[in-house]
Amino acid sequence: MHQATIKRLTREEVDTNTQLLIEFVALFTAKNHQELMKLFHPKGRFFNIPARATLDGYFFEVLKTRYGVSQHFCMGVNYGYTADHMPGQHVVEFRFMDFDPFTHPEADPTKNLAKQLGEPGDDDLKELVYRYALTFKDGKIFTLRHPLRFIDNLEYFTLEN
Repeated sequence: MHQATIKRLTREEVDTNTQLLIEFVALFTAKNHQELMKLFHPKGRFFNIPARATLDGYFFEVLKTRYGVSQHFCMGVNYGYTADHMPGQHVVEFRFMDFDPFTHPEADPTKNLAKQLGEPGDDDLKELVYRYALTFKDGKIFTLRHPLRFIDNLEYFTLEN
């Protein structure tokens, strides 16, 4: 007979994963490609491909080229959890905008720049939105993918159980 077991994280693992998530957000918003790549597990699976070279090229394109966020300001970071085929993974949403704080209030003072998780980007500000779902293993980011569905808190999951 097969017995199913649930692995619970220790307090140390939770603290390590929290710190790793904070570092990921800080390095991504600072556009620090070299230090960001050190956070990923060497045997991880990134965008459903088990190769770090793909990840390295992807982040270089996003962070360093003119087609990515190199000319934009990070105006917000939102957190949530996946609600798709792999529920409960951490989701981080980055919002980068082509925004000039010295001329924006005169352009449209009623425009709300604080967006919630999942809201579409603002075309007027040339907003770029990046969402990632992450898992952790051995003090590194083990998987990274684009979430299909996500929620901002775990209340739904706790009510369903």
